[in-house]
Amino acid sequence: MSFNQYSQTLEELSIMEQFRDEYTDFPKGKLLKSESPDFILKINTKAAIGIELTKLHGTAVRKEKTHFPRQIKGYCPPEFNRENIEFTIRAKNEKLPIYQQKRLNQLWLLITADLEESPVSFNLHNKLDNWIFASGFQKIFLFELKNRKVFDLNIQF
Repeated sequence: MSFNQYSQTLEELSIMEQFRDEYTDFPKGKLLKSESPDFILKINTKAAIGIELTKLHGTAVRKEKTHFPRQIKGYCPPEFNRENIEFTIRAKNEKLPIYQQKRLNQLWLLITADLEESPVSFNLHNKLDNWIFASGFQKIFLFELKNRKVFDLNIQF
């Protein structure tokens, strides 16, 4: 494992632990690092949840290797809007067949967002409550990293 892979793994583990602490309905179980999806939460011998971790992307934003891109000089976070959330979800929806091969009970998508420098001029919670996203994931979360807030997005299959 290269240093960059090791660093990315540590970052993902840190984010998952923060998410686990903040999301009050996070099921009890053993969290295992995996690939496609990034984590598997073993609840018991018959139940497991796959959790794919990604960051908010925009159509015109370069993809950074870190979930904390503000640490990169010259980084401009993607604009926080419905289009960019849908873009991020669509990119992961395309990979659902790969995740489904593991025959997990549920698949979750956790989108991290670094909104520290992004001008958010509206009540984030109210805006997200009114938006519905199409996806095959059973749950999709937006995890705002600066304030460590979890938003459970409305989805339709």
